Amino acid sequence: MKAFFVIFIIVIVIVVGWIVTFNSIEKDTEEFMNNLNALSTEIEAERWDIANAQFSEIEENWNKIRGMWSTILDHHEIDNIDLSMAKTLKYVYSENPSLALGEIEVLKKLFGIVKENEALTLTNIF
Repeated sequence: MKAFFVIFIIVIVIVVGWIVTFNSIEKDTEEFMNNLNALSTEIEAERWDIANAQFSEIEENWNKIRGMWSTILDHHEIDNIDLSMAKTLKYVYSENPSLALGEIEVLKKLFGIVKENEALTLTNIF
């Protein structure tokens, strides 16, 4: 009976931890998506000073969240986001709208993949 109770508590802790982690990742990915959409709008309007400032803020937020994510996520996904952020940085600073907008879409997709991979679905459980 004690073993059952201990296992039950462990399972509850794991499920609650997963839910808390997913909620945090979902909130973070939505924030990045919104910020990337705003950045796209500025680039399309060719307001490069504002776009540079916005991207600096996005990159700063990524560097803060990256540390937490690296403890709970696959490093392959984090590496992909890092590479795409580096490309986006150069494209925005060089004021290349086509490449910058394309790489922003890649970043959105990468954040979407992270969100999808951490969702509480049967596919992710089994």
